[in-house]
Amino acid sequence: MADFVLVHGAWGGGWQWRDVAERLRAAGHAVFTPTLTGMGERAHLLTADVDLETHISDVMGVIEYEGLRDVALVAHSYGGMVATGVADRLSERIAALIYLDAALPEDGQAMLDLVSAERRATVTRLAGEEGGGIAAPPSLVLETGIADAAERAAFLARTCAHPLAALLQPIRLSGTFRKVPRKAYILAGIANSHRFRAYMEWARAEPGWIAEELPSHHFPMATMPGETAALLMRLAA
Repeated sequence: MADFVLVHGAWGGGWQWRDVAERLRAAGHAVFTPTLTGMGERAHLLTADVDLETHISDVMGVIEYEGLRDVALVAHSYGGMVATGVADRLSERIAALIYLDAALPEDGQAMLDLVSAERRATVTRLAGEEGGGIAAPPSLVLETGIADAAERAAFLARTCAHPLAALLQPIRLSGTFRKVPRKAYILAGIANSHRFRAYMEWARAEPGWIAEELPSHHFPMATMPGETAALLMRLAA
């Protein structure tokens, strides 16, 4: 059985993984769904100092204090920035590194370097207008794909502001994360944005990587939890 650590994306929280986590636990896996500092139930901790390094430390702390080894580290969206940093520093503890419609940065890149110039300008402008200059508002969340109106409203009601510094801070990588034995990229193929499709196509051609696609919008953990859990278990096996 695997120890899964599931890292959420921007404007989210560990709560977004609930339906997937329940399925993984039912199959006998241990599952950890940390909420990054300043978000979700930890939104009260948001300050101007919360950055990418803070979030990398959040997840490293879970792995270290829970004594986890042979971890299946799964990242969604912005969480790819965090998971890449974690895997680069704790590669000996990571058995599988799985990106779910997630950022796949190179050394020196920030999250807002991976989006269009228009998107970057919008994020920084709204952070100034609505987020006190320190947080990007949840109105920027990508299309959920949740068909039921009530479920979609409930999902969006729990999204939150995202620390702006975490989107602006460049990641520093040694490249050690590439030593993780199993690496995979899963594309949410409906209306995908940013560089996600390019990442999937890169992974498909890259030795040592697996590329998969789910017929979902950006949040397959919400729209396809059963299929997402099954795929994660297969990739982590």
